Amino acid sequence: MTESPQAVPGVSMPFGSTVTLFFSDIRGFTQYTDQYGDEAAYQVLQEHNAIVRRQLEAFGGQVVKTQGDSFMVAFTTARGAILCAVAIQRTLAEANRNQTGTRIAIGIGINTGEPIQEGGDFFGGMVNLAARICAAAGPGEVFVADTTRAVAGRIDSVDYVDRGLHELKGFQESQRLIEVRWQSPGAEAPTGAEEGEIAAAMQHAIDVLNRVLSITHQDDPVFRPLVECQAKASDVRLTLSRSASDRQSQSVQRIQDAVRPFEDFIVLVVERDTLEEQRSAQIETGVARSFGWPLVTAAARGRLAFGGGEARAAPPPMPMPAPPPAPMPAPWPVPTAGSVPADSFGFRTPVVEATPVPKVDPRAAGVRWWTAAHTAWSEWKSSGVALAYALRGTVAEYPHLLSVPIRESAEHNQGRLAAGYFLLLEHVANQSPSFVQTAVARAISQVGGAVAPEVLGGKLYELLVTDGRLRETYAAFVGDVMGTAIPQPGFWADVGIVEHEDETEVITRSSAIIGDPSERTERLTNQKDRVADQQFEVTLAPLTARFFSIRPAGLTTPREVAIKVTEGGQPSDHAWHVTLKTSLVIRSEPKRLGPKGIALKGLGAECPGIWVGVFNADPAYAATYEVAMAVRPSGLSVRTSSPFKPPASWPR
Repeated sequence: MTESPQAVPGVSMPFGSTVTLFFSDIRGFTQYTDQYGDEAAYQVLQEHNAIVRRQLEAFGGQVVKTQGDSFMVAFTTARGAILCAVAIQRTLAEANRNQTGTRIAIGIGINTGEPIQEGGDFFGGMVNLAARICAAAGPGEVFVADTTRAVAGRIDSVDYVDRGLHELKGFQESQRLIEVRWQSPGAEAPTGAEEGEIAAAMQHAIDVLNRVLSITHQDDPVFRPLVECQAKASDVRLTLSRSASDRQSQSVQRIQDAVRPFEDFIVLVVERDTLEEQRSAQIETGVARSFGWPLVTAAARGRLAFGGGEARAAPPPMPMPAPPPAPMPAPWPVPTAGSVPADSFGFRTPVVEATPVPKVDPRAAGVRWWTAAHTAWSEWKSSGVALAYALRGTVAEYPHLLSVPIRESAEHNQGRLAAGYFLLLEHVANQSPSFVQTAVARAISQVGGAVAPEVLGGKLYELLVTDGRLRETYAAFVGDVMGTAIPQPGFWADVGIVEHEDETEVITRSSAIIGDPSERTERLTNQKDRVADQQFEVTLAPLTARFFSIRPAGLTTPREVAIKVTEGGQPSDHAWHVTLKTSLVIRSEPKRLGPKGIALKGLGAECPGIWVGVFNADPAYAATYEVAMAVRPSGLSVRTSSPFKPPASWPR
């Protein structure tokens, strides 16, 4: 356990050790005081303070300050803060169980970071965010920042529920809030009737979530707000599946609360033209709070529909009662089959029967890359798993996927890498809906009935490029994958620059083998070398992409980053860039790098990382690009170093 630094009176400690700050506040206390008077309010406050202080002492929380009915507390661990918050809420729930008079209900907000510390107090944006998170939490709720959840990790006694992006006062960027779900101790086992109600609520929730997972955007198959909404739906569905066998940890109210934003979203899609104005405004506000206004706008414009095309009626009211639901699938399992082709890549049976997707044509069995990708695509289409989850799971297992040409993918990772290219087939299927299912028959027809792997494989690739429109849309495919996989799990990067206060690390690959994790690090300490362009030459195979990253390490002053890509000395826009903001879980949408390059400010406190993805959209020829990246103090001109160099021992 990391100990907090000792505060020295009058001495400022601008960036101390990592601290988790806890804010709590009695909900409705001011109104209660106005209604019942100061004496009654004082009694409530004393009971509240006794409960809170007892748990703070038990979990090692240090009270920073109190104000009326509010506490500000510092913890040395995120896990300790969460467990303390849960203990407080459980104790209050137990105290309220048989209470007929005044009931105490508080909201708790928690954030983890490195605030400014002075004289035993804390200041800065991290503190403000913790206070705003507390304000967003309702009675009996515990909300935490996404960073706190990541630091605390899994806790057996609680569940994390993503409550979406929230616009919080004082913050330009929307903040993702996570609810910590807890169960009151001593809860009685449900009766037979209650068991049926819980089962019915669970089944209804599953139906709603599956309908959300079937929604598509008519213009943009990877519309980011919808992808994120469906990822949340998969999260909730997984949480319900894990608790399906433990009715004591569930209640009808909790299930309904978890699924309500998704129900409202479906209503918005189905009844957008018939909703009464006030009701429509309420639903739109709720959906925007959970999933963002872009999704509301897309629904209002009629750009969202269910898998069958036309929007169907909203789910019927919750049935009463119903048998317990069948177990639900876990998130997308990464393909682990041995040789290719294979019958299965480890997908589990979906909750509801999905529309069958044609299996791979056996006549193409010899074309290993096509067979593996098509098999994985078919099974994913039948799985009901959100594309965002599937994509992240695949990139986590094969971060070098996009750096390997699809026709060579079956030669990597014992043939398993090719299955990851189901992502590309899904992209193509969204351009030409019937293409993937009919491609083999069309290819065989065009080559006069030949099924030799080299002949048929060549024709299938040609059709991917022409009828599948890869030449025109490959750039968009790379941008979509980057937008979903960054910051987590990220890619296998050819070059990484790590900027410290006193040195710059340039990390390159020490071999020419794509996917090889070994690295070579060069440390630059001379200021002229550090601010100069770091230039690299990289050759990309047809329809592939390579990635570069820049991140700070302990910077106290921000840096400016300049990025430019050229091909044969001429400016090129064959690259995307993604800028991380505030924390590793908030980022900008991928942006196309202009021919003149770009200068990005704020690397450090405001920007904890930048990714660049360079792509070759030519389906037939390799292309060599020069990538120049410079990190320097803001306002300092950049000297260009030369010549361009391939990272480490790359062959030219």
